[in-house]
Amino acid sequence: MPELPEVETVRITLKKEILNEKILSIQILNKNLRYPIECNFSNKVVNQSIKKISRRGKYLILYLTKNIVILLHLGMTGYFRFCNDENFIKHDHIIFDFKEKKMIYNDVRKFGFIKVYKSENVNHSKHLVNLGLEPLDGKLNKNYLRKSINNSKQSIKAYLMNFKNIVGIGNIYSSEILFDSAIHPCKLSSAISNEEINRLIISIKKILRKAIKLGGTSIKDYKDPMGKIGYFKNQLKVYGRDNKPCVNCKKNVIIKKIIIQGRSTFFCEICQKF
Repeated sequence: MPELPEVETVRITLKKEILNEKILSIQILNKNLRYPIECNFSNKVVNQSIKKISRRGKYLILYLTKNIVILLHLGMTGYFRFCNDENFIKHDHIIFDFKEKKMIYNDVRKFGFIKVYKSENVNHSKHLVNLGLEPLDGKLNKNYLRKSINNSKQSIKAYLMNFKNIVGIGNIYSSEILFDSAIHPCKLSSAISNEEINRLIISIKKILRKAIKLGGTSIKDYKDPMGKIGYFKNQLKVYGRDNKPCVNCKKNVIIKKIIIQGRSTFFCEICQKF
């Protein structure tokens, strides 16, 4: 599933390509996504211009001219691409027609969705209302995190992946962040020291910013709307590297893989002592 850096990369690309563009028409090839596209979707958005494109966690929000917003989630395999003709392919579901280009939403597994809201209602929708703090927000500081994790009974890995705490940090980046901050993923959140909190905040911001700069991480089929893969894959130090030597501790130990809340978790038992 695309995580925060991938979704932010998509947002940046969409901003370059369609900001201030008018939606001339909509073609719905398949309405049956995770949530069926509503019947009057086209009537609500056609002939409106896109005035702002933002992100909240792993969600994209397109603000249109008439107090309407489009809320988008890419699910597991959703992505956008641009073309200038009718060159549609399998699993294309919806086509946005602009003056000089078409933006196509493709989703093999159909876990993504596209919804329309009044702009004043979108942040109160069930998708956004319970989201936690943005990890790159200046409010993510020592005081906030200390107070938040003191009330948590989760492991620090599970805490980072819980969207009610901090949004957008998925499985890939939580493993990388904990390795970078030298914290064992199984350590209880409330047992994290103040020194570890400081390291954790630095690592969260460093890893996510670097991943955004490199276009995210392409593990399976992720690519941005221009067809580019995410090159942070080349920077991964623990994720997917089980049974391979640790690149950091140089003690001839291998990366371990364990399961936390049903998700694969990767770490070095020397660099990240419990």
